[in-house]
Amino acid sequence: MNEQAAYLTDTINRIFAGAGSLLPELVLVFFFLLLVTLDLFRSQAIKKLLPWIALTGFFATLLIQILGGYTSEGVQFLNLLRSDGLARYAGILFSAAGIFTVFLSLHNKPLENLRQGRGEYYALILMLVLGLNLMAKSVNLLMVFVAIELVSIASYILTLIIKEDKRAVEAGLKYILYGTLAAGVMLYGMSFFYGLTGSLDYTLSSFWQSLLAADTLMVTVAAVLVFAGFFFKISAAPFHFWVPDVYRGAPMPIVALFSTGPKIAGIIVILRFVAAFEDPALATSFLDVQLFIGIAALLTLAVGNFTALWQQTPRKLLAYSSVSHAGFLLAAILAFGTGYTSSILFYLTVLLFMNFGIFLFLQIAEDKLDVRTLSDFAGLGWLYPGLGVVAILYLLSLTGLPPLAGFTAKLFIFSKIWEAYSVSSQPILLVLLIAGVLVTGIALFYYIRIPYFLFFKRNQTEEKKVISLSNTLLLGMFALPLLVLFFKPDLLLQFIQNILAQTL
Repeated sequence: MNEQAAYLTDTINRIFAGAGSLLPELVLVFFFLLLVTLDLFRSQAIKKLLPWIALTGFFATLLIQILGGYTSEGVQFLNLLRSDGLARYAGILFSAAGIFTVFLSLHNKPLENLRQGRGEYYALILMLVLGLNLMAKSVNLLMVFVAIELVSIASYILTLIIKEDKRAVEAGLKYILYGTLAAGVMLYGMSFFYGLTGSLDYTLSSFWQSLLAADTLMVTVAAVLVFAGFFFKISAAPFHFWVPDVYRGAPMPIVALFSTGPKIAGIIVILRFVAAFEDPALATSFLDVQLFIGIAALLTLAVGNFTALWQQTPRKLLAYSSVSHAGFLLAAILAFGTGYTSSILFYLTVLLFMNFGIFLFLQIAEDKLDVRTLSDFAGLGWLYPGLGVVAILYLLSLTGLPPLAGFTAKLFIFSKIWEAYSVSSQPILLVLLIAGVLVTGIALFYYIRIPYFLFFKRNQTEEKKVISLSNTLLLGMFALPLLVLFFKPDLLLQFIQNILAQTL
């Protein structure tokens, strides 16, 4: 009895000791509960405050994560969560994504007409960002699963938030079915890992030593099953089938969030999982797993870029564009021994601004200009030259061309892959490098279709609608970092490296 009491007391003390590392998450939980409570009131004045309360929560967590200092060195939460520099920088990106999502939501016509569930909508965005933060901090397979499911549940409901839209309902149901299947497969793989190692903490050396002693085929099968769940979250092939339907049916701010937040969190989870491969001895022993990741990266690059060539709607074109970016990130993860973390985080940061910018442009085109297909862009570049020029900036950056930060981000990725190939001489790295350069050229062909219709096709209408000042300022806000970070990438790289070097 005394032993049980002592164990319980020790556990409670450890929980309190590690709770400080979860300050950003506790703030998100507080604002989530506040929104849910305030949504119960019928007062229209309170209803109008809900998005601003959500913004306050995101700005608070962003400030906390930028300032840091909210936990002591080496403290973990029951060996389930780790608050290190990687999780801190990821949290900054997630908070920024939450802020951007709320800004886009305030300008989205279907969401403006949402009469019921307005508070629920903003509360679910907070819940999703909470799950993303937990994903980035997780160092335990069971905690990874719980965090991914928290993100998934919020994602399913947000996809279905506009219940009157049949496309949203169809997309939401498909998303739930695909997500449930991916979660089941991933959990099955995790059970294999636990059976082989007796541990769920994949950051321990004993975890990997136990896998070395296990049957190679069994370890490879378990890894493939676990990565199926990871690939689903980052929309990597062959687990990308949900992407075009969800991107077509969900509200535009949620599409922008899906294209960035879960992708960033999934990449952070994979980075932590394969961190053990930095040890050359372990990397040599798990070549099958690395080959699987390399093949998945190649397949993702091929599927994303070649399928985008045939799309006639901008939403689906950008959906497959998002798939292709997952391929670049997976390729970069294989560049072991090159200190690639800063380059990957730089790419993810640039992707955040590119995607929110292009989806804001598309939201304006849909809500204000009634654009549904690529041909609907015809001549709009001459009617709205500012809108057309900003769209070109985003699309050139997504392609990876100068003078925009998308070029710098891809250059860093390619440099790390080449550096890793020079050291290890692994053929898969050279293949990935060549494939990455080739599909960048292919990407230009489908991205350039939007500027082609904007400026090289005639529009029969002379009617010109007003683009609000707030939308114009938002477009400029997302575009400015893409120009600045091309000329001064060291500003962001130094910031990233300073955070990675610090333990909170």
